[in-house]
Amino acid sequence: MSVAATCLVFPAIISRMESYLIAQEGCKMLDLGDIKLEYALEAFTKDSDNTEEHRSLQIHVQRGMGKNYERLELLGDSVLKMATSISLFAQNPDDDEYDYHVNRMCLICNKNLFKNAIELKLYEYIRSRGFSRYVL
Repeated sequence: MSVAATCLVFPAIISRMESYLIAQEGCKMLDLGDIKLEYALEAFTKDSDNTEEHRSLQIHVQRGMGKNYERLELLGDSVLKMATSISLFAQNPDDDEYDYHVNRMCLICNKNLFKNAIELKLYEYIRSRGFSRYVL
């Protein structure tokens, strides 16, 4: 590879490394333990090539960095519901099914999750733009 080509590629490599490090910091802040950096970056990445069905509705959206959180969202939602259900059952063994359902829905509703995400400043770790040499 020529020196000129290396000079063109180097900023993209540095940008990707920075994104991995930010995703790693986010995992550390959430105390998630050892997670593959590729999955961490995927979980913290918004907007991607697989959003074609809504592409015509998007205005000024720059493609992200490959896969995005939507692939992991289904699994995460399921784990969150299961963990919340187990925790509620363990803490309140005498409740009935209705109480479990209502309490779980209150804990994992979007408003409550959003509030907690803001308190944790998760927005600082979200990656939404891939590297572009045209952006100043």
